Amino acid sequence: MPARSLKAGRLWFFYLLLTLLLLGFQEALFRFVFPVPEIANFNRINYSMMVNAQGGEDSPEEKVRPLSNEAYIWASDPDGVEFVHRLNLYGFRDHDWPVSASQRVMFVGDSFVEGFMATDDQTIPRGFESASIAADSQLKTVNLGIGASGFADYLAVIRDAVPIFHPDLVVLVLYANDFPVPQSLGGILESGQAVLKSNRYLPRLYGVVSSLSRGERVATRWLKPPFMYLPNAESVRSPLHDPALLEYAKGFVSPEILLSMQQGRFNPFVINEQQKYERHLRRPANFYGIIGQVKSYVEAYGGQLLVIYIPYKGQVSDAYLAFTSQFDSSPEPLSLTAPTYQVHASLLREECQRAGVPLLDMTSVLRQREAGGERVYWNYDEHMKGQSYLLIGEEIFAFWQQL
Repeated sequence: MPARSLKAGRLWFFYLLLTLLLLGFQEALFRFVFPVPEIANFNRINYSMMVNAQGGEDSPEEKVRPLSNEAYIWASDPDGVEFVHRLNLYGFRDHDWPVSASQRVMFVGDSFVEGFMATDDQTIPRGFESASIAADSQLKTVNLGIGASGFADYLAVIRDAVPIFHPDLVVLVLYANDFPVPQSLGGILESGQAVLKSNRYLPRLYGVVSSLSRGERVATRWLKPPFMYLPNAESVRSPLHDPALLEYAKGFVSPEILLSMQQGRFNPFVINEQQKYERHLRRPANFYGIIGQVKSYVEAYGGQLLVIYIPYKGQVSDAYLAFTSQFDSSPEPLSLTAPTYQVHASLLREECQRAGVPLLDMTSVLRQREAGGERVYWNYDEHMKGQSYLLIGEEIFAFWQQL
């Protein structure tokens, strides 16, 4: 072979090798910077239509889109605190979960499971996991809590997440505002979609460019700056956007609290909270066999179901009346600690007994804490303090061990 041809061949091979190395480096870099979840069609936004900005309804920034490696702020200025929620690739407040894992416990519920008004490491699942570690257990938790969700959302999450993650235990955490159960929930567990795994062989650059061309945001390894969860009064999502309601609220809501609500720094939906719960907690509840259906669904995938009940803070102690009365129009708010207002927990206990599902009612434990001088809830915001979430997680683990 002539020396010139040999030299040209080597040069061609060198350029080819260099090109492959550059493409490999670019692919590795893009895979590090732009991670994708293992499951392509599982995201929080499928169950809670959270809006990711504070503009008006027609604002280009304020639109529903998947949440992936993002963060938001929940604030309560009357309590003097705000908390950042860091969300994983699926939009949930937790680390990323591998699809394949052993000894996994899945928590499903609303903002009390997600851990509103607490830090990322002060949630019910974290309390459960810490207790399991102290007991030399290797259990891993999955936090599927979604703020502002309800029974229909819980069933949809269980329907989609159980076939993906195959938990050994599903802990369904029900809060006082989850009742009565809508009668139309029967078919939710049967209406799931096929699990769609992300294509691991698709070049990441192609995936990023395709998403951007469709106007979609692309998740990066680093969290974006947090957005405000609560809407300000300029947003149509805020009840105070209605001038009539705003004028009505001025008649009894503390001016400082009303200003925080208008600024998106305190939950505007708690106006007349005490009155609403007084009516709500007296209503009868029919479960329509839903607990039994959930149990059968979970057991079909090799899991076990456990149900937890968390009461409203007014059911636990009258100490909070002095604070909730500052945004309630009732001149004399009623105590909600009487048996009349505990009917939902009793009916839930009967339903769980019929279905053969263990139930842990947290009311007595929380009352004992309050009687001992501890405030387990925040004064103004409806949610619990971080230590209380951890306590509930620990109590759930101890209860499950006894089973």
